[in-house]
Amino acid sequence: MLLANKSSAQYLIGGSKTDSTLPRIEFGVKLGVDLESISGSNTWEQSYKPGIAGGIFVGMHKHKIGVRLEILASTARYTSDSLVDSAGNKGDFRAVYINIPLLFEYRIIPNLLLLVGPQYSNLISIASVDGFSGDVKAFFRQSEFSGVIGLEGKLPKHLSVGARYIYGFTNLNNEAVSFSTDKWRNSTIQLYAIYSIR
Repeated sequence: MLLANKSSAQYLIGGSKTDSTLPRIEFGVKLGVDLESISGSNTWEQSYKPGIAGGIFVGMHKHKIGVRLEILASTARYTSDSLVDSAGNKGDFRAVYINIPLLFEYRIIPNLLLLVGPQYSNLISIASVDGFSGDVKAFFRQSEFSGVIGLEGKLPKHLSVGARYIYGFTNLNNEAVSFSTDKWRNSTIQLYAIYSIR
């Protein structure tokens, strides 16, 4: 005669216990510094310039793996020595982006995560710092796709700190109306802190 009880659902045919725990959900806020450079040596200064990045995230993970979606606003600065308008104003611009990275997590050790995945960015605005005349935004493609890789360390009190490298795959130069034939691609070093609600 076979006997059934509530615990029988926890076992597979081979006698091993199933994992009935649900994935863990967390969300929170993020704030950091972006050190960003844009390629195109004939147009832009080849140096990493500081900007800020901040926003929200939601993640889901179980054991060593997880996935995270972030929505961030960030700033970038592009400076050109060769681009000068008729009034002598230098091409020095500050851009604002909305970034949406979708990242896959792997827990290397209990308090250290490897993060990797794609990022979509949309150019919201770009304005001259020194009064450069003209529609600068038209020179840039509005959408950008990038690859992200980084490390993140878990701290007490729901805090974490991390570092990422973000490389833009998209040529940002809108060559149909641009003044340059260079390929423009962003590369970013991001340093950040997050506060998680678990």
